[in-house]
Amino acid sequence: MKHWLQTLAVPSFLLALSSVTSTQAKAADVFEIRSEFNNKCVEILGFHDENGSKVGTWDCWGGANQKWYWDGSQIRNTMNNKCLEVLGFHNENGSHVGMWECWGGANQQWQWDGQQLRNKMNNKCLEILSFNNNNGAQAGLWDCWGGANQRWK
Repeated sequence: MKHWLQTLAVPSFLLALSSVTSTQAKAADVFEIRSEFNNKCVEILGFHDENGSKVGTWDCWGGANQKWYWDGSQIRNTMNNKCLEVLGFHNENGSHVGMWECWGGANQQWQWDGQQLRNKMNNKCLEILSFNNNNGAQAGLWDCWGGANQRWK
């Protein structure tokens, strides 16, 4: 009986090891959105989980609210798997971005253009609004012009 249990434990260990390996492979796709302007990271402010939560910048520290991954042309956060979007479909300069359940709308579609992130709904760029250098500065959209507050690495 004891030998049978030892034999059963080996495949269970191998199964657990294979799941760890696949998790590590997915972690390679996770990234930070770091500003060229002040080297701060885009994050879900205050770890808020509800739809409509605001996004801004904070000193980079590696929290789940600062980790992102691509899902097609959507950018998802690892903390809650919600999508970065233009809140309320606002089209004017200064419109805020935030988090919402992913559903594939144009306000949730993004593309890289050099160091700029453009929203496909209005072709405007993600930026740190008003060149605010403080932690908690709001992220929003503005006509793309290549300023340091619109460049990301």
